[in-house]
Amino acid sequence: MPIRLLDVTAYTTFDFVEGHAVGPDWRDESAAVVDVDRPKESPGTVRLRMEFDGSDLDHVEPHADCLTLSPDQARGLAAELERYAANAEAGEDVPGGRGR
Repeated sequence: MPIRLLDVTAYTTFDFVEGHAVGPDWRDESAAVVDVDRPKESPGTVRLRMEFDGSDLDHVEPHADCLTLSPDQARGLAAELERYAANAEAGEDVPGGRGR
């Protein structure tokens, strides 16, 4: 990645997963880094961050996206990920889910 905004270390949650940036009439595919941490500046929250490899993107400037979640929101997201993962392994649709 030419411009690195997130540090990739031994503690990074996921480095180099498959990512997609999508616009109204375009789609870029790129390697991406995903990280979850507890930011020092807001210790009562959980932060989810993602950064695409900027060299692979034609439509998006290099940047990192961040979500700040309460502990309850983080648990809700984790539960949804677990539910979708179980259904993906079983090859089933998630009831009430929205496929993309």
